[in-house]
Amino acid sequence: MSADTRPIVLVVDDKVNMLRLMAKVLAGDARVRTAENGQDAIRVLETDPVDVIVCDLRMPDMDGLQVLSASKRLRPRSEFILMTAYASVPTAVEALRLGAHDYLTKPFDPAVAREVVLRALGRSAPLVASRETEPTDEVLPGVLAVSAVMRALASLVRRIAASDATVVLLGETGTGKERLARAIHRLGSRANQRFVAVNCAAIPAELLESEVFGYARSAFTGATKEHAGLFEDAHRGSLFLDEIGEMGSALQAKLTRALEERSIRRLGESTERPVDVRLIVATHRDLEAMVKSGTFREDLWYRLNVAVVRIPPLRERPEDIELLASHFLHERAPPGRTTKIETFAESALEALKRHDWPGNVRQLRAAVERACVVATGDRVALEDLPPDVAAAAAAALAPPNLASLTWAQALEKGREETAKRYLEEVLRKHDGRVADAAAHAGVERGSFHRLMRRYGVDSEAFRFKRGHGPGGRT
Repeated sequence: MSADTRPIVLVVDDKVNMLRLMAKVLAGDARVRTAENGQDAIRVLETDPVDVIVCDLRMPDMDGLQVLSASKRLRPRSEFILMTAYASVPTAVEALRLGAHDYLTKPFDPAVAREVVLRALGRSAPLVASRETEPTDEVLPGVLAVSAVMRALASLVRRIAASDATVVLLGETGTGKERLARAIHRLGSRANQRFVAVNCAAIPAELLESEVFGYARSAFTGATKEHAGLFEDAHRGSLFLDEIGEMGSALQAKLTRALEERSIRRLGESTERPVDVRLIVATHRDLEAMVKSGTFREDLWYRLNVAVVRIPPLRERPEDIELLASHFLHERAPPGRTTKIETFAESALEALKRHDWPGNVRQLRAAVERACVVATGDRVALEDLPPDVAAAAAAALAPPNLASLTWAQALEKGREETAKRYLEEVLRKHDGRVADAAAHAGVERGSFHRLMRRYGVDSEAFRFKRGHGPGGRT
């Protein structure tokens, strides 16, 4: 089956009926993503190459103008359409001033709404075309990488996504587990259904069960009406339970039963409700060790342990740091600056590459965002980075005490450093094509390969730096 290359429309509204209506109206024209609030919309914009956003004006957490502002930062070339039952000239003028291209007044004729969206899709056609023809470093939807280890992981994830298997994502904090979960959902057969996410560590243990499984009216004090849980919300879609290692033993037992029976029982009810959900779980903890210590149920682990994906920390894929930092630089650069931040100073980029990033991609994003705020020129300088990043890099970049070496050792050290730098710069110049780099250097290709192995240089790290896909001469 060929991949769906149709444009993506994001519909944002806190009314589920409106989301269903718009998804039905646009089903034949685009891939429709939905979000029930502004924060969910921003998460979709961060991961999906959205072409058109159709957003309600009045929502509980963020209004439509705030989503519009965020969309201009995250997807500046996307078209934005505002929906409102409170149409007014000031609102329309403000929306247009901020970059909206049209607005719909509720209630509206579905055919009219479709026509407005189709016009917006027509304006975004060049964006769709360029995305289909230009090379990209997006190894998975919303996941950027050039490293061999991440390309291998992407290949595994695509195979897993094609099935309906339960997935366990293991990785340190900040490695992008939710982003990977969304990619699995996007690539699977449930892509047009809901993706529901919850962080088990963020909800008190005594409330998590009612949140996941729902509850009946009068199930406990304060339960004045029945409430569907996340399993029911995700019916026919995907449910992502982040930090499942924090889930208590009693709730683990109930989750095990839900997976075995493919049904759930709301708190305070005796009847089973069938659910059809793809479960994706994640944790930064060692679940196998927890099983051995008795803090995680063995039967649940065996139910979950179908497709396990281990996400490498950023320090194990340093080739991705420059790509990610540049992406965050252009994504997070504050609007309204008189001087646009274009790039990093060499010393700043070297500092980013040398840092070990215990907080992984999340920490890197925060560091770049901080640098964008304090930078005064057209590039990020070393002193613009967080102090811990700059200090660690300064120590690593400090010249060695040559007086502690013999003459021969000093010469050998200089030769090795120059040789490695030369190989890297020649490969960068020729986009990782070893045959061309060897010809430039005036050595045989086999000899050039041996030099690369000797000095620990990987041509793959340079082949994709400028967006070129595989297939170059080696």
